[in-house]
Amino acid sequence: MMRSTLRMALFALVVAGSGCHNGDSTAPKSDPSIPEGLWTVSGASASIISFDATQLRGTGDIIPATVVTTPSARLFTLAGVAFDSSGTLWIASADDSLLLAFDQAALSSSGVSVATTVLEPIAGSLSAPAGLAFDRAHRLWVANHENGTLVRLDASQLQAGGPQRPAVVISGLGHPTAIAFDAAGTLWVSDNVEHTITGLPATQLEGSDKRTPAVVLSSSAGSLIHPSGLAFDQEGNLWVANLGNHSVIGFGADQLCCTGAPVPRRVVAPRVTPLGLPVGLAFDAGGNLWVVGGTGTLARFDRSSLDTAGSNEPGIQFAVTGHSLLWSAAFWPKPVGLPLN
Repeated sequence: MMRSTLRMALFALVVAGSGCHNGDSTAPKSDPSIPEGLWTVSGASASIISFDATQLRGTGDIIPATVVTTPSARLFTLAGVAFDSSGTLWIASADDSLLLAFDQAALSSSGVSVATTVLEPIAGSLSAPAGLAFDRAHRLWVANHENGTLVRLDASQLQAGGPQRPAVVISGLGHPTAIAFDAAGTLWVSDNVEHTITGLPATQLEGSDKRTPAVVLSSSAGSLIHPSGLAFDQEGNLWVANLGNHSVIGFGADQLCCTGAPVPRRVVAPRVTPLGLPVGLAFDAGGNLWVVGGTGTLARFDRSSLDTAGSNEPGIQFAVTGHSLLWSAAFWPKPVGLPLN
């Protein structure tokens, strides 16, 4: 699936679904110049947006606390986001095949900001990048949806910007969509075309080559339908956002050991307040799971509800006024006790 096809497919889904909703293990230093809360990117209208702690306790329609626009990239669809340890927000712009960084000053208030750093592709190093994650050595990994690669960019490359040849290129991975590290350093990758989740342990992340992932999780009775966002909780359970069937599923840590089609331990598919095309996931400091809806919604599932097969309904859900085509989200400060992100 080429970049333009993927973009238009997501756009069509968002338009069709827009009426379906109701209304590292050490603590990073929190810089007071960066508003605390949840950050994401809106493709329509194109902007970086955030919600503060007070807003995240509310319901109904909500206007972002911070709205930052930029001339540095289109930021239309598939904009992956991740904070580094200093509070710089990194964004993957799939439509431009660019990586952007916005430092503390650029995120301190609403307005127009030029990216602090822009990384450009060289020989396919960035090809519709859709997912981002930092490893324990603070190196940035990028999932290239179009050419089926994972690439690693080291700190010196991130600082320099411009066209950079990745330190590591891992190929042969189909259509990597979102990525997340577990506590052991295994990199997990969703493929929203092949409907799989794959795991590459740290030993498979050393050096450039074509890889056959050590673990491949396939769909069990429709459990994985266009899997997009990934996130690990404090117990090492893996949560997956299914764009195709409007659900979120959870695999136990013990189910991630081997290739197969495990039955998810938890399936979350609300009926009263359906998820607006779930595409991204993020855990907050309290262990609550936030689900990003491509139609412009955010929903929170309380930690207690994730531990049992109880209610499928979110504790909080709101629609973001004037914004849609969301893709992923990240909290600042980074929550303590979660695996690498």
